[in-house]
Amino acid sequence: MLTCILVDDEVKSIKSLEWELEKFNEDIQIKNTFTDTEQARDYLSEHEVDFIFLDIEMPKIDGFEFLEHFEHRDFDVIFVTAYDQYAIKAIKAQAFDYLLKPVEHDELKVLIDKMLSKKEKEQIDQNLNNKIQVAIDQNIRLIDPEGIIYCQSDGNYCHIYLKKGESHLISKKLKYMEEKLEKYPFMRVHNSYIINLNEVREINKKDSIIILNDGTSIPISRSKKDKLFNLL
Repeated sequence: MLTCILVDDEVKSIKSLEWELEKFNEDIQIKNTFTDTEQARDYLSEHEVDFIFLDIEMPKIDGFEFLEHFEHRDFDVIFVTAYDQYAIKAIKAQAFDYLLKPVEHDELKVLIDKMLSKKEKEQIDQNLNNKIQVAIDQNIRLIDPEGIIYCQSDGNYCHIYLKKGESHLISKKLKYMEEKLEKYPFMRVHNSYIINLNEVREINKKDSIIILNDGTSIPISRSKKDKLFNLL
């Protein structure tokens, strides 16, 4: 599902575009509409949308000036205008697309299909970026770090323990996983263990033991105590 807002100083134009977009209500949701650019700017400062339909020729500030208020845009822009002389300027403004009024159904369908494809690709890329690549049995497996409870050294091998009882044995030393997980909330608390800090259920300071959510007891090395307690 895509989310958007409409920004146009003409109510008639907004109603016309709303009517066309309602035909694609399974794919797109109109979060709000604005005839006032300042109200639209305030809305975007507090709410996230996938893209905006933006008129160009408007009183006070035009569509290009409106975009200058956003140093880092987290939404795509589709200019909607009755004039075709702004195409080059729209490209320079890094617009996703450029539609002429009145917007035709077929053109809108092509645009929405493009937007859906773009969002799907971004979600796939995000999922891939959130996972780490681990060599298992001569294959590369993608593992979500959030699903790892802890890793345990076994000489030149390493056990990876996941939620729901799943585990993997890889022919790499624990240092390999330490490097893979360094940008995530993990810590090597012992020469033989790396733990997911979000999986810590209890700490026994007296016995220097961590109890994880799955009930596993992990020893804490003396040299790691202070750092661990500061993190938690």
